[in-house]
Amino acid sequence: MGPVGGARLLGRRRMAGLFDRVIADLHRRVDAEAPAHLARRMHYPCRRDPFFRDVMTVADLYRYPARHFDFHRRQLTLPGLPEAVRG
Repeated sequence: MGPVGGARLLGRRRMAGLFDRVIADLHRRVDAEAPAHLARRMHYPCRRDPFFRDVMTVADLYRYPARHFDFHRRQLTLPGLPEAVRG
């Protein structure tokens, strides 16, 4: 219900602007990370998600949301729609 309520409260334009600001902030944070920090590794429970690996780096964790989103987007995409419509 959170995304639905947010979209109704803020509207499409403000939601799009908020999304753009969040993505830009994430890009700035990743760009500012030291390579040694991005290479830090940690054990993760593989059973929870197909994109989790036994050991993941900080860089892997930054990539995770986009991979997870794309996976579900492909699951929900209707066959036969033109690519421009699917996004």
